[in-house]
Amino acid sequence: MLTVPSIRTSVENQSVLVLDKHVKNGIFRRDARGRLIAYTGGFSVVFPYEAANKEKWAFRCWHSDVNNSKRRYEIISEAIQKTRLDFLCDFEYIEKGINVEGKVYPTTRMRWIDGITIKDYICRNRNSKQLLVALADKFLKMTRDLHNLSLAHGDLQHGNILISNNLQLYLVDYDSFYCPELKGEADNVTGLPDYQHPSRSTNKFVSEKLDYFSELIIYLSILAIAENPSLIDKYKVEDADRLLFCKEDYSDIKNAQIYKDIYSLGNDYQDMLAVLEEYLMHNRIDDLLPFEGLLLHRKISFFASATKVVRNTQQIKIEWNVPFDTEVLLCKGGDKDAKKCERKGSLSTTLTQNTTFELSIKMPDGQVIKKEIAIKVFDECKLEFTADKYYVFPTIPVKLSWKVENAKRVWLDDEEMSPFGTRVIEPKRMTTCVLSAEDEFGKKEKRIEIGMLPIPQIKTLLVPTPNIVNNLSITIKQPRYYANVSFPDVAIGMVDTEIPKVPSLKDIGLNIELSPPFPRFNLKRSIKNVFNHITKK
Repeated sequence: MLTVPSIRTSVENQSVLVLDKHVKNGIFRRDARGRLIAYTGGFSVVFPYEAANKEKWAFRCWHSDVNNSKRRYEIISEAIQKTRLDFLCDFEYIEKGINVEGKVYPTTRMRWIDGITIKDYICRNRNSKQLLVALADKFLKMTRDLHNLSLAHGDLQHGNILISNNLQLYLVDYDSFYCPELKGEADNVTGLPDYQHPSRSTNKFVSEKLDYFSELIIYLSILAIAENPSLIDKYKVEDADRLLFCKEDYSDIKNAQIYKDIYSLGNDYQDMLAVLEEYLMHNRIDDLLPFEGLLLHRKISFFASATKVVRNTQQIKIEWNVPFDTEVLLCKGGDKDAKKCERKGSLSTTLTQNTTFELSIKMPDGQVIKKEIAIKVFDECKLEFTADKYYVFPTIPVKLSWKVENAKRVWLDDEEMSPFGTRVIEPKRMTTCVLSAEDEFGKKEKRIEIGMLPIPQIKTLLVPTPNIVNNLSITIKQPRYYANVSFPDVAIGMVDTEIPKVPSLKDIGLNIELSPPFPRFNLKRSIKNVFNHITKK
């Protein structure tokens, strides 16, 4: 089994056991005591050397087994040469690179970078906000270049990011490097946990999204330290194998102290923390999106006055604001071509059908950010509600009729009903009937008031009856009749009689107009009528 000491022994015998000719003809670096300078990592050991043309290189030998190494490193080497990205070092895989204890093993060589790690650079320049902001910008540009080519480093952390003497960024160590030709390969190198999404440990396949989480952690840390240098000492960055965040923070990010410290720095930092929160809500790294796109996405304003409108009648206003210089295109659903528009503007219109508005923002690096607003169009509900009577006597039947269109639900006096129908009610008092319906815009209602007519009432009229006292007495002397004597003519004279005085109806408080007329009483005429009747017989 390969060990670091056995590899070192073979390098000491470079002329015999080092098989890569480029390395064999070089001169390895040694310390003041003449010992080989070597940098040992989890999988490999690296020996810096100077090539015959005086260029500095790194000779790398694995002391742990790396699965499918030959094919993988050949693909990575070819991809890096094709990209010609200035932050990727010249790299070549050598299948027969070294002989260790009689067995031949593969090696790689990479151009050596004289510089320091990004963590050391941050700590040294903690009090220069200008230098750290410039570093963050360079780092962001580097990540964009990787994204544009669907590349990923796979183990993005401070030890694999170097800053040269001329302040150029470089990525080193390509064991976990990803390019499209490796799609579907197993993800065997998971990187330092403090830089990785919690689901990286269970991730199965490599992809261009391997770095998205790490990129945000590094970028956010650089800017936070630029804003508040005391964070370096508070979190003991110089002595730790991380920057500001550690893996324990990710289990409850909002309650982590570093979250609270960065949140207090202002709105821009809160936006970045919001992206971090969003990242941690996902259970797969394949669900992540580049953080710079999400940050720009948050800064772009694109909204509508409503997302539900009434067909053909309701005006809707679409507004947008892109706060940076770029090309902006607006496309309305159904249109074949997007129209170029100002970075800030608005559009008012009515709609006949469901429509999606899309705002496309083309960035200088070629990245396109898209935002969409989907507007749904509905017909507003219509209510017809009538009664066959609006004024009735108590308990008289009233027929209610209704018809409702474009409603989701219909109620009559809180009882759910079908959209159309009739009902007969017998109100005993004034009644209000309510027909209500619910559509996409809320609840609407119509009311009908059934009024009560007064029942005619005749109050009993009590008229006091006058007490008429008649003390009149009539005495009539009957004539004597003798036999054989014819019936004499009897002359009857009228008797004057004094009629008792009776109070008039007015005198007793009775309105004559409300009473039936009483006939005038005449005693003389009454007696005369009686005798006239007798004589006629």
